[in-house]
Amino acid sequence: MVPRPGDFEPWLNRLPGFGDARVASITPVDGGASNITCRAELLGSGPRTVCLRLQRERGIFEPYDVIREGRVIAALAGTAVPVPRLLGMEPDPAVLGAPFIVLEWVDAPHMGLAPDADFDAFTRMVARIHAVDWAAAGLAFLGVPRGPREALEAELAAIERRMLAFGCAGEPMLREGLARLRAAVPADGRLALCQGDINVFNYLFRGGEVVAVVDWEQAKISDPRMDIGQLLALSHLKGAPFGPAERMPFAVRYAAASGRDPGDLRWFRAAWLWQLGVIHYGWRRYGNGSAPWYTLERAGELLEMALAELA
Repeated sequence: MVPRPGDFEPWLNRLPGFGDARVASITPVDGGASNITCRAELLGSGPRTVCLRLQRERGIFEPYDVIREGRVIAALAGTAVPVPRLLGMEPDPAVLGAPFIVLEWVDAPHMGLAPDADFDAFTRMVARIHAVDWAAAGLAFLGVPRGPREALEAELAAIERRMLAFGCAGEPMLREGLARLRAAVPADGRLALCQGDINVFNYLFRGGEVVAVVDWEQAKISDPRMDIGQLLALSHLKGAPFGPAERMPFAVRYAAASGRDPGDLRWFRAAWLWQLGVIHYGWRRYGNGSAPWYTLERAGELLEMALAELA
């Protein structure tokens, strides 16, 4: 769903500083399963490039809400977390076929492509996100759980709804995983702003430092160990040996960067391996013909090992 330049141009011209802008082209940015990202090239006296982000209808992180994402980005503009500048939002799908937001274009590669990407800089930025005073930043609209346990139970329920949407609610591995995770939800923890998807491709680098963090559609107030668990689970699927969660490189570096012991990470690693099993089904259904980069069999093997730790 790529809009025509002529449909976008009248709306863009109403933004301050874009009155004489002409939209030369709109090109989708490859990769990812987030809200649909396009690069719009402009002619005129203002910015030459903007990022057009349209709400996706179906996908692995549904339900999508691009206006909610825009509100998160706007709130973070006043914090120590670098984000693209929000230029405008449009909730009416009649304009381009779906709600959308417009952001400044950050000319920097993501961590997977940047030659000067630094893993410690990435880790420091994740810790910085978790340190944001979300109440002062005006992020309470994300929903504030009564405590970490309620937040984690809500996350399990959200993934269970995706199981139903993806047609995998009857899959024994996933059904058993959900039951065992629910029986072992941690009672400790703290609440913090979580990005919800700290995939390295969402961190843009220049000069060895993170200059922008993108893709905030999964942002929430939850236990920050959920973010950490994602990196641990992805590391295993990419070949990292399975061992004590707290000794994995990212966990060790995160503790140093944040200045605090994150605590027991086993449940969070298991929760993300289970979620990645669910994502596998969603990817196959809504991935536009692209196959997941990891196998369901390997995710299941790792999930069983992670759940065994919780017994």
